[in-house]
Amino acid sequence: MPYPSAFPTTQATWLLTLVRACVADESSAKSAAIAQVFVMDRYARPLAVFVRGSSLARLGEPAEIVNGFFASRLSDAEFLRAWDRSGMRLRRWLMNGILFYGQGLARDGARASGRSAMLPAVEWSRLEGEATTAELDFERAWAIAVVREATARAENELHAEGRTVDFEIFRRHAIDGQPYAAFARELGRSEQQCAGATRLVAQRVRVRVAELLREEGVPEAEIDDEIARVRAAL
Repeated sequence: MPYPSAFPTTQATWLLTLVRACVADESSAKSAAIAQVFVMDRYARPLAVFVRGSSLARLGEPAEIVNGFFASRLSDAEFLRAWDRSGMRLRRWLMNGILFYGQGLARDGARASGRSAMLPAVEWSRLEGEATTAELDFERAWAIAVVREATARAENELHAEGRTVDFEIFRRHAIDGQPYAAFARELGRSEQQCAGATRLVAQRVRVRVAELLREEGVPEAEIDDEIARVRAAL
């Protein structure tokens, strides 16, 4: 699904606009588009990482738990509308949501077996206070997903502008770790020009990271802090 080339700098981003539109239009196709593009694609792996490192892993395969969570919650447009009203970061909303979903699975299993329905209480907290290993793993997987998506958007944008070589320089140096001297002549650039191209692309990626964060409801005044959090998590 193609992305718009630019997003507004207010909190009423494209995702939020689509979520709010579902109040008046319960179109299943619209809800499915929101879930597929902004939630399932971006959060399937980070949530599976979180499940694997927490007591939720006792309930089954992480991917199956995440798929069940998506099927249960994202089929109801109210789930995302409630996130809109909450003021929470989308990733925290989803992390809390999968914990409560897992608690429901535990209760269902307990009724079937006659055992206690609760996993250790610390795993069912509201995720406040000191971060657990599972949360830190989730944050890192989320940060990687955001940076990869931002990099892909920047790459597509540069290709459209005829600046494919600039991105290739960035890829070889910033991603693959090659020194400029190893490929500058091959690409018809000086090492100084390669350094300039890398700075240009890095700035484009940062702009797209900010774009993705706005989609998740991050206020403009908090974008820089959130970008710093992404970097720290990598």
